Amino acid sequence: MLESVELNEEGVEQIAIDDFAEKAYLEYSMYVLLDRALPHVGDGLKPVQRRIIYAMSELGLRSTAKYKKSARTVGDVLGKFHPHGDTACYEAMVLMAQSFSYRYPLIDGQGNWGSPDDPKSFAAMRYTESKLTEYTNVLLNELSQGTVDWKPNFDGSLEEPTTLPARLPNLLLNGTTGIAVGMATDIPPHNIREITAACIYLLKNKNAGVADILEFVKGPDYPTEAEIISSEEEIAKIYTSGSGSIRMRASYQRENGDIVITSLPHQVSGTKILEQIAGQMQNKKLPMVTDLRDESDHENPTRLVIVPRSNKVDTETMMAHLFATTDLERTYRVNMNVIGLDGKPRIMNIEVMLREWLKYRIDTVKRRLQHRLNKVLDRLHILEGMLIAFLNLDEIINIIRNEDQPKQEMINRFGLTDRQAEAILETKLRQLAKLEEMNIRSELDDLSKEKAKLEKTLNSDQRLRTLIIKEIELIDKKFGDDRMSPIVKRKEAQALSDADILPTESMTIVLSAKGWVRAAKGHDIDLEKLGFKSGDELADVAYGKSNQSAVFIGSSGRSYTLPITTLPSARGYGEPLTGRLVALSVGNIS
Repeated sequence: MLESVELNEEGVEQIAIDDFAEKAYLEYSMYVLLDRALPHVGDGLKPVQRRIIYAMSELGLRSTAKYKKSARTVGDVLGKFHPHGDTACYEAMVLMAQSFSYRYPLIDGQGNWGSPDDPKSFAAMRYTESKLTEYTNVLLNELSQGTVDWKPNFDGSLEEPTTLPARLPNLLLNGTTGIAVGMATDIPPHNIREITAACIYLLKNKNAGVADILEFVKGPDYPTEAEIISSEEEIAKIYTSGSGSIRMRASYQRENGDIVITSLPHQVSGTKILEQIAGQMQNKKLPMVTDLRDESDHENPTRLVIVPRSNKVDTETMMAHLFATTDLERTYRVNMNVIGLDGKPRIMNIEVMLREWLKYRIDTVKRRLQHRLNKVLDRLHILEGMLIAFLNLDEIINIIRNEDQPKQEMINRFGLTDRQAEAILETKLRQLAKLEEMNIRSELDDLSKEKAKLEKTLNSDQRLRTLIIKEIELIDKKFGDDRMSPIVKRKEAQALSDADILPTESMTIVLSAKGWVRAAKGHDIDLEKLGFKSGDELADVAYGKSNQSAVFIGSSGRSYTLPITTLPSARGYGEPLTGRLVALSVGNIS
């Protein structure tokens, strides 16, 4: 409630501008947080993603269906559930179809859906076709079984699910990124086998902690074969606090003396890598490389070839330099900010997130079982009435033929309910055979057994957990795969210094009697041909390499060091040392 609300002479409400601005901004912030940018812990989806998947399922675009134009899906999503821009909606749809963006894609697309080099290069929605992947059955299969809450769409003409009944923690499997007002989320993807193993362990061990979970979850698993080089301690810290950073490094191998990069960090463009390396070559910052080629094709999506100058080039040192100076090594922020079951956003560590999802899953399964139990009870109720009718068939037929209100008469005569009496009246004549009575008794027996089993499961926490474990194991068997991103221990990459990069050459350092210094390439300098200023002459000569430093010792015993590459060329007279070394006089040079 706003305190400063007044009515003017015309009865119009007046609000102070600061109160109005504060209220409007808070409402906008909450909308962006809860309805746009952050995922829900239950199904791991943002509202636009959930609406796209639900709209596609309503269009019949399951994994076994034929493809339909993406424009059809976008039109349904915008018209029924998500009244926003078509471009933003289509981009969200494209992201869920890119195998290089999602660990387990939700949409199966035909046409140009972008490439790792340029994820935004996808074709317009009028050209592409799509349907749901088989993996989305994990999110949708229980939707019609009373498992989730529903809410009106934006105009109240339809209903949409508030969440989807995910049978796996999709939030951790596919990860997500989002920027809201005052907070953001960056959750990396993970491997199904690792996450399901952790879930099963938590269901069996209620007191398990983060350390126990990390026995199964080794780290993120991105949709690339590049290496994760963060240490075990760094990864453990991320999962304990819910935030941190993950480092990834490209994979490479040697082939006939060349260096072939076979995989790049997540969402890194090969074209950009080539531009970065070529830029260093043009600026003469990478003299040990003579050629650069992109041999990527359909069979080898990533194949960047770096040709060293010679076999003497230290491959590991050169690649360490490239890792430190290009996107061949990249750091990813982790911030596991998510909307919890209480509807509030907060940062969760991996234990809290998995426990929240398991709580959601247990509630979902309970609702599914209760929904089925209600249907079984309703059917049993009908069958019991039908059995009474068959046991008193002649009397029932007589009532129907002769009574003005047969339903009420049956209710009074046999103690039937209104629903049972209505079912008897709707029975067709062909169902009055003796065989039908046997079928009713058989169905009654089967449903009674199912009822007992459902009630036992609902009334036993252990039975419920065992059921969930079995269901998780079945899904893991179907969709589980090997880890794509190996976790490897690597040394920290160091960029080469200018002295390391420049080629090593023989150098001659010349010092004159009056303290002028210069350097010439090679050791075969003809000293007699060197020129000096009037009254000056040669004092000393030293020989070294371009990657070394020249040391000058004063008469006081103090030494002064200068890199040889910084000395002036021997083509001129050089420069006085007094200009290079403060407080050093010509007379003190030895």
